[in-house]
Amino acid sequence: MSAMYRQTRCALPPLPLAGEGRGEGPRAHTSSIATAMAATAAALLTACSPSNQGNEWFPLREGETQDYAVRYTGEEPREPEQWTLRVVQPTTFQDQTVAVRHHSTGVSYYLQVDEQGIRRIATRTDIDSEPTADAEPLWVLKAPYQVGTEWTTPTVPYLIQRRNEHPRDLKYTHKAQMTWRIEAVDDSVKLGDGSEHNPCLRVVGQARLNLYTDPVNGFTDVPLISREWYCQGEGLVKFEREEKVPSGFLTGGVLTAEWEP
Repeated sequence: MSAMYRQTRCALPPLPLAGEGRGEGPRAHTSSIATAMAATAAALLTACSPSNQGNEWFPLREGETQDYAVRYTGEEPREPEQWTLRVVQPTTFQDQTVAVRHHSTGVSYYLQVDEQGIRRIATRTDIDSEPTADAEPLWVLKAPYQVGTEWTTPTVPYLIQRRNEHPRDLKYTHKAQMTWRIEAVDDSVKLGDGSEHNPCLRVVGQARLNLYTDPVNGFTDVPLISREWYCQGEGLVKFEREEKVPSGFLTGGVLTAEWEP
């Protein structure tokens, strides 16, 4: 995560949103004095920054925050949302130091980072006093960070709902195995504010659910598709989830979450 994140740790003047890191687009001509001042500011920022618990594709620095604009498209309209994820103080879990990323919906994710990649090993809701360990660590990103690297994780449908039955959400009753693959290591992402970010890992996950969609189609293999973009020095900048179903007993849609730098 670059200095485009909100700085909460040093008494330095705020840097321009696109003043550091990658994906800032063409630079205007910079004088030698301005260059020296920028270098000095960067050095001071580095000196007072906390250690990075993550890696170059998914930095996890204490105190840094990302806001995501979330929108839904589908047959049944849903109100847009905003998610905020904040890296809080590292903690010790099962005798190892782990990064903790807190979601504004009230869940903290405990992340283990090593040369093999990044795994989620536990979660804790805001009403819990202690974290709950995952039955098995869940990969977030797996090394080596190159095209073709694959892994699997369990998933549930985020968006598919029953039209006339309860509970409406299938996430309470259905699970699937999602296969993830790094499809690109030099992708570019253009966000809603017009900023471009690169290089980025593009990671795609695919799973299928065999669902009874309607009397005509009967049982149908419904694809669940996730796309994630992790940009160097910045982390997760965009996320998409696509769950489209034939018109009938069920409704689906597409969720898109974009970082608002």
